[in-house]
Amino acid sequence: MMLLGGLLLVLSGRGWTAPDAAAAFYYGESIPWSELTLYDYPVVEPGQADGVPSRLRDQTFYAYVSLGEVLASRPYFSLIQPEWKLGVNANWGSILLDQSSPELRELFLEQVFAPLWKQGYRGFFLDTLDSYQLAVTDEAGRQVQREGLAALINAVGTRFPEARFIFNRGFELMPMISAQVDAIAAESLYQSWQPDKQAYQAVPEADRVWLLEAFRKSREDYGVESIAIDYAAPSQRDEARALAANIATHGVIPWITNPAIDSIGVGVREILPRRVLVVHGGNEERVWELADAVRYGLMPLQFQGLVPEIKEIDEPMPTGQLRGRYAGIVIWLEKDGIASPDFEDWLVTQRTAGVPIVMVGYPAVDPLGPNGGIFGFQGRNNPRELPKAISQHEAMGFEAPLPAYMPVGEPLYNTQVTTPWLELVSGAQHYMPVAMTEWGGYAFNPYVIRSTLPAVQGQGLERWMLNPLTFMRDALKLPDMPIPDVTTENGKRLFFAHVDGDGFPSLAEVKGYQGQPDALVMLEEVLKKYRVPTTVSIIEGETSPQGLYPKMSAQLEHIARQIFALEHVEAATHTYSHPFFWYDSQENPTSLYGEEGQLRLPIPQYAMSPEREVAGSAAYIDNRLLPPGKKTRMVLWSGDTIPTPEALKVARENGLLNMNGSDTVITRSAPTWTLIKGIGVPKGDEYQVYAPNQNENIYTHEWTGPFYGFNRVIETFELTETPHRFKPVDIYYHTYIASKNASLASLINVYEWAQKQDLHPVFASDYARKVLDFNDMAIAREGDRWIVKGSGELRTLRLPSSLPFPDLNRSEGVAGYREDKPGRYLHLAGDKAIWQGEENPGAPYLQQANARLTSFQQLPDGLRFSLQGYEGLSFALANVSGCQLRHNGKILSPSRRSGGVYHYRSARHGLEELRLQCSH
Repeated sequence: MMLLGGLLLVLSGRGWTAPDAAAAFYYGESIPWSELTLYDYPVVEPGQADGVPSRLRDQTFYAYVSLGEVLASRPYFSLIQPEWKLGVNANWGSILLDQSSPELRELFLEQVFAPLWKQGYRGFFLDTLDSYQLAVTDEAGRQVQREGLAALINAVGTRFPEARFIFNRGFELMPMISAQVDAIAAESLYQSWQPDKQAYQAVPEADRVWLLEAFRKSREDYGVESIAIDYAAPSQRDEARALAANIATHGVIPWITNPAIDSIGVGVREILPRRVLVVHGGNEERVWELADAVRYGLMPLQFQGLVPEIKEIDEPMPTGQLRGRYAGIVIWLEKDGIASPDFEDWLVTQRTAGVPIVMVGYPAVDPLGPNGGIFGFQGRNNPRELPKAISQHEAMGFEAPLPAYMPVGEPLYNTQVTTPWLELVSGAQHYMPVAMTEWGGYAFNPYVIRSTLPAVQGQGLERWMLNPLTFMRDALKLPDMPIPDVTTENGKRLFFAHVDGDGFPSLAEVKGYQGQPDALVMLEEVLKKYRVPTTVSIIEGETSPQGLYPKMSAQLEHIARQIFALEHVEAATHTYSHPFFWYDSQENPTSLYGEEGQLRLPIPQYAMSPEREVAGSAAYIDNRLLPPGKKTRMVLWSGDTIPTPEALKVARENGLLNMNGSDTVITRSAPTWTLIKGIGVPKGDEYQVYAPNQNENIYTHEWTGPFYGFNRVIETFELTETPHRFKPVDIYYHTYIASKNASLASLINVYEWAQKQDLHPVFASDYARKVLDFNDMAIAREGDRWIVKGSGELRTLRLPSSLPFPDLNRSEGVAGYREDKPGRYLHLAGDKAIWQGEENPGAPYLQQANARLTSFQQLPDGLRFSLQGYEGLSFALANVSGCQLRHNGKILSPSRRSGGVYHYRSARHGLEELRLQCSH
């Protein structure tokens, strides 16, 4: 038993059946559409969006509609005629409506329901169905109102036959309803919110008994679900879970939320939030994308399945309740004392609500100010003696030992510490620069990242002073959960190649090709010999007749057409004028030079525009260079690879995926995770996908030598595979790598290395779609059952060691799993997976494959599945002793066996309707 707001919750042992369905109500801004797809009855406030996102219009979302009363903020309020008004609801300041009026019903049909239907809503949550009782006291008058409401609902059902409804109460309307009603909801079964008292209050027993009986009768008489909407403070998450469990004992779907209904609440099915708010400040670089929070902070967050949302500390922060919507807040400041009083107050509100908060670099509140004590900070005098460590977490000194001289950084202590990570003492003074706390955790300079040469800053010199994965996981109090993984599919590491078009017209020095464009060398010596899925881009300004080399254009375009005719090559644009600095180029469209130097290629009489750079160059490739049936799929960002949001928007609106950016160049001479970057960065409503690693320009010191330097990318591939698989294998290079003997030899060596690995080939566009799916994938838990839903592009979940592999006989959409260094990978068969229980050692499953599952079905006596890839198939099945694998009626024999795993090979790239039949 537990007490919640004066209410005694008793999880009784009486017989009951928990509902299979789940409902969610969200009326706040920034509707979490993807998360809501995991619910059977998701209800939203339509005024907070322009409509259901097009990608989700195959799901029924229920739009909130108030029928019995209307607020002045509604767009149709001005159309309400005086004779349609019954009175005023003083509690909410709304107008009570007379639903006996046919004209009012017509207005609702045309001005409310029809627009919502056009916006993609296929369901409606009808509120205030009993508001007429506030103004009409006689039974005959009330019956007229009920008949008017029923007439309107039936009219909507007639106009839109696929429409579905949820009622808020309105039990008495059901005998008159012919439209499809899915559920009846009611507020306050156990706990209510009293706005006049601004307090939560237990519901009287008599009211609860009446409501439970009304729920029971509606289920039995009309076959509709019952939904209870109860209220609890966002900080009382555990109490809300207990309340939801108690409601479910009555066969009622629970939803426990805050009074404003602007948080992701709690039901028996609960979303595990993946979004994390990253707030940065104090960056003095030329663009915000170079802030430490982006350069260093993205990787440890994204690797653990989190989806960063990035804001500068001076920007407006998200409104509403963040608890349940966000996994936490990370504030990474590069300067001290830059948080405004408004930001501090906002952060205190989030702390009160129980949102995990992480402070990195410098404190996000003035530790000696009025809010410092709320976070447990206490000031200390600067040390007079050399400080020494008296307590150090095992994750400290991660990539370099702590310095012999132990600076205290901020002279602070914290009284709300749960786990000290680094405690220093100087005389009688104690300092704590790194710790886990009641509210999250913090790590202050200089114990985050330090240079191996303290007086020198530069790439490759920085080292993590703490393990960023452990620190972020502990500080954000992350639960053990399945982690979407973009590096792997069906247990094998992804592999692709992509080419930036720079140097397409450059003349080669390679033997046998002297004086020929290096693009020809790339075609003959690389692309024709290594049939790896490869995304090749060109710069229109280099190849077109109107570009910089009109005399070479015919030859260059001929080579490009040969390249794009290859089956294993997809087309991308590397823009029109190759902007070197995207923000500066866009801000100074007619200038060739800016503060950073040359801004783009010197194409005469050209004013830079994102539309021309991206969409225009893609159209040039489509119209002049591609064979029938092919279209340009991507834009590979040029220059500093920091595109503006406007350029990203142009790409998205023209159906182009995008990639490039960041600098993952970890090597054995610079073995630091500071050189492993994230998978991409959000820019407002747009998203830039980062390249998994860098090209030969970095390994050859910006093409100054040694020209065989690209060999070292193999070190990057190896160091991003172990101890963790951070990245896929991406052979990323420029066309000009084929211009010199040494650089060409290094590229061929890299391809030869890759061919010896056990990899899963894909195109760069496939990878980019996985990254975008990573951002939208939603995960929920319901007891020991997991529910995961995405778009179907990302097909791998990484399981922490604390979570068992599923019982495949009690799963849906799970094809198998593979446990092998460096991870435990769960294979998804499509866009949704549901599983529970622990591994069943007898169930057959797909253990690994180098191709995508195009279909998968578990059968009582085995499996039926199809595979399609980009090279000869290699796959393995487990737990198949006593089974036969057939294709087109013929038995396929395994090529080898490893323990209980049977390996199969085929020269074909795809096999349809493989049938595994088992006798056991």
